[in-house]
Amino acid sequence: MKVVIRVDASLHISSGHVMRCLVLADALKRQGYSIYFACLPQPGDMITYIRDRGFDVLELTPSCLQMTPSHSADYKAWLQRSVEEDANDFLSKVDYSEWVIVDHYALDHEWESIVIGKLSCAILSIDDLNREHCSDIILDQNLWPNISKRYSNCSATKLLGPEYALLRESFSTLRDSPRDSISNQLLVFFGGTDPTNECEKFILAANEFKRLPFNTILITGRINPRFDALMKLNQKSNVSIYKNLESFDLSLSNSKYAIGASGVSNWERFCLRVPASIVSVAENQVILSNHLSDLGFVEYLGEGITTSTDTYALELARLCERWDYIKPFSDFEVDGFGANKVAQTMESFCRETKSD
Repeated sequence: MKVVIRVDASLHISSGHVMRCLVLADALKRQGYSIYFACLPQPGDMITYIRDRGFDVLELTPSCLQMTPSHSADYKAWLQRSVEEDANDFLSKVDYSEWVIVDHYALDHEWESIVIGKLSCAILSIDDLNREHCSDIILDQNLWPNISKRYSNCSATKLLGPEYALLRESFSTLRDSPRDSISNQLLVFFGGTDPTNECEKFILAANEFKRLPFNTILITGRINPRFDALMKLNQKSNVSIYKNLESFDLSLSNSKYAIGASGVSNWERFCLRVPASIVSVAENQVILSNHLSDLGFVEYLGEGITTSTDTYALELARLCERWDYIKPFSDFEVDGFGANKVAQTMESFCRETKSD
């Protein structure tokens, strides 16, 4: 069965949408599906990375006019063209597919209706924005307030909440693996591009300490354009800086605490029972972050547009004082099998459609 995934990454979009689609692609591939990605070439697009992961990529037509988003929620600028142009370009590359998966804040029911009209396919929409969709299944893996009321104007099957979080298979394995002890480690990660420059603020804050009572790993993100400048800022040995860690899952599992962006990283940390302080690095993360803070699940440091070096200096001082008393997170369970549950739902939908 053929599945085409419409998703983009860029210096503005970051890498999170592609990364979670790759997790679902791996789960579907294990079930025997043929998986293709459809992506728009642009700086930070991750097309080479997707291919290196073993998937074919259909390259869409680059836009002649490069648009720069005016703010973090300027999703129309992510697309670099109109929704209709994108849908028609997609259809020029895809003449048949049983399933289309779309994970893009600039694409909604308008794009989906055009594609369905031509391909007569089933559609899975991965979304966080509570928008109208013309799809068969909607996946929103976040823990929102009043979650049962989201997408109320859509008749699709709804997969809502972190039980459907798209986490790599290694997370469920590490979650169930016995750990004799947690290392003396703080892991810091603000997403693939760090759009509000949290890495710099954190490094400057760490430089204010003669020493920290824990090992600190900072991951800048694989498409972070400021990596070289960040390395130069790190004047002391308080922080070990990496662009990317292939052993990220294991490093997080072995960490006693984490600081980082909200979003999908929340469910990775919860799955591995790592307590955390979080920052909203995009507008769409603010409600979620406040909700998790209200529930007492995280320490919320605020929005990236307002955080500063002092924010992280104060947080590091707090962690230094409390470090010996920090315990593994246990208030909310994320089992790590979300991708398999989504793949099984898609499979069940196919069986029901065939029986009809």
